[in-house]
Amino acid sequence: MNPQVDSVILKGTKEAIGRKMNPQINTIVLKEVKEVTGRRDYIFTIILNIIVFAAVGCIFTQNYEVASLRNLFLEMTFLVMPPFAMYIVSVPFIKEKFSDEKILRRFEAILTVPVSLKTLWAGKMISIFLLSYPVVLAVIVIFSVAWSFLGGLNPFLVMSSAGWIMTLFIMPMVPMAYAAFSSWSVLRFTHPKLMEILNFFAVGIAVLVFISSGHVLRLIATGHIANWLVAACSAIIIAAAFGLVLVMINRLDKEKITI
Repeated sequence: MNPQVDSVILKGTKEAIGRKMNPQINTIVLKEVKEVTGRRDYIFTIILNIIVFAAVGCIFTQNYEVASLRNLFLEMTFLVMPPFAMYIVSVPFIKEKFSDEKILRRFEAILTVPVSLKTLWAGKMISIFLLSYPVVLAVIVIFSVAWSFLGGLNPFLVMSSAGWIMTLFIMPMVPMAYAAFSSWSVLRFTHPKLMEILNFFAVGIAVLVFISSGHVLRLIATGHIANWLVAACSAIIIAAAFGLVLVMINRLDKEKITI
């Protein structure tokens, strides 16, 4: 074949691939993930969370006199605990990849390269998701085993399809929405204790939700907590939250990302 024709075809293929997958985001994600996965503290954090939530799973497999309340409590633990575990794992990465890099002025050097702030932010957010989501799967497996052997309930039979969709896909986006807002706050503002303030706010809300969960379960003593309507509304709210953060990220200027 004509070498010029081959060159044109190859160039067109690369451009088509580039339109489908942003190579800059791929590079950032690969770099951010590789920096963490080989570290002992990351492995230790994952193992520690698995041990802690294994103990929590054993404690939460309690018996209720009313069978419907027991089923609802099982569903509540699957909806709340995995994303909470993901939040615990993801918070240090938000601090490391945004707050610490800003304090150490690494962001100033990164932003001098021809990469948009939105692309850089998206790559770091995807890496945080890839590094923290495995703990969600681990906690789901742990709770499934705990409820099956200690609680005498099979979660796959108790929970509805909508409940599993929320557990696996929708609820893990809640800590990611928090991570997105926190990362924007770190980039936009310069308060040295900002991460501590945001974490305190998030933990306070989580504690209030947990304290009120028992009362909520008693109010809905029949049926499922998660149904398709709840799943759809939750997905819309989370999508709106991410959309708002994207708008705020687009309004950020590189010159403003300073200490």
